[in-house]
Amino acid sequence: MIRILLSGAAGRMGKAIAEAAENYPDIKITHKVDVAQGFENIEEISGDDVDIAVDLSSREGFRKALAWAENHKMPLVVGTTGLTEEDHAAINAAAKEIPVLQASNLSRGVNIMFEILRSAAQFTHDADIEIIEMHHNKKKDAPSGTALEMGNIISEIQSERGLSRRDGRSGMVGAREANEIGYHAVRCGDVVGEHTAIFGFAGERIEISHKSGSRSVLAEGALCAARFLVGKRAGRYSMRDVITAEK
Repeated sequence: MIRILLSGAAGRMGKAIAEAAENYPDIKITHKVDVAQGFENIEEISGDDVDIAVDLSSREGFRKALAWAENHKMPLVVGTTGLTEEDHAAINAAAKEIPVLQASNLSRGVNIMFEILRSAAQFTHDADIEIIEMHHNKKKDAPSGTALEMGNIISEIQSERGLSRRDGRSGMVGAREANEIGYHAVRCGDVVGEHTAIFGFAGERIEISHKSGSRSVLAEGALCAARFLVGKRAGRYSMRDVITAEK
């Protein structure tokens, strides 16, 4: 039995993970943590009935979850986005003592898309690159963590270009620079998440897209990540490790 402390339990993703966990006889949510009324305070949990913490909350919630996991020598899955450089540095430091799996997107399909992008980026060094993402109207950070990860993957493969980030365009901005990645965020309705990378050439373009129809795919990914991480040595892990292990 894998016993999970769920941080961010009052949110959309937290609720989806709790619901998905009910379908697994080997997984149990033993603690639901959130700042919202009716949920537990993470600082009051001993950890005696926890095997791993899963955090999909906020920057504040993430920091509390990371501190708790470090104090209790507990594995931690981080799916919270909108983190700062300071937060990422804190994850690096924690990973020296505990196993931490951080993912900009926990969906299996999104992480397969990342692998496809790695391949595409090897052959598109002269392309105009644009990334478009769409999410529900309650999402607070933009561009999404997934969109930024897409750009990071392409930038690493095409490192000689020194690709720069360009967030949207408005007004008389002049001609497009060759070595930039444009990021465009759309917020509307209840869209779970859609991401498209465009590689544009004269006369043609390549589009690589992923669309999430339900938060259940993200919840299933979070539980797969938790199952993978339990028992691992201290260090940083990603969903690439999870899908590789599944293969």
